[in-house]
Amino acid sequence: MTPELVSSAASVGVAVLALVFTTFMLARQVRQMEHERNALAILEAIERLTDPRVVETFERLHTVNERYPKDRDVLDRYRGSVDERDFLVVMQFVETVACLARRRVLDPSLIVDAVGLVLRYRWNSIREFIDRRRKLENNEYILENFEWLAMYSAWWKDAPRPKRDPNYDPRQFAGVLFKV
Repeated sequence: MTPELVSSAASVGVAVLALVFTTFMLARQVRQMEHERNALAILEAIERLTDPRVVETFERLHTVNERYPKDRDVLDRYRGSVDERDFLVVMQFVETVACLARRRVLDPSLIVDAVGLVLRYRWNSIREFIDRRRKLENNEYILENFEWLAMYSAWWKDAPRPKRDPNYDPRQFAGVLFKV
């Protein structure tokens, strides 16, 4: 074996090691960037779900079913009403986030961990009216993603948490006295 051959082999070996190391480091960086992007997307989604416009809209929609006591009232008075415009806000904000969660663009468990109770209350406040609209309009897909996220939240609140994750251990803060 000549010194030139040994030098060439060593050089190729170092280059391969550098390539493997660089690939490993770039993969870690990509994962970190994905986590950051997902965190920002989740925060944006939660901001949309808790936007003051959405809060005000649900305050008005809380009694929507009572404003249309008969199916004929829905057919005659709903189109063009403030309620219809309010549901457009719900679709724009809540249904969009719920669709992204349902399609796994956003992690639904993170959303329902943060605002699941609010989602369940909000869905429950309009559920009867939406069921009536679905029947009257023969369209089972009206706010289907919002309903899915509310149902996911109802399921998630009772789903077992990871067993070996210290953040879900009920004894995590045993013996710790909370002080301000």
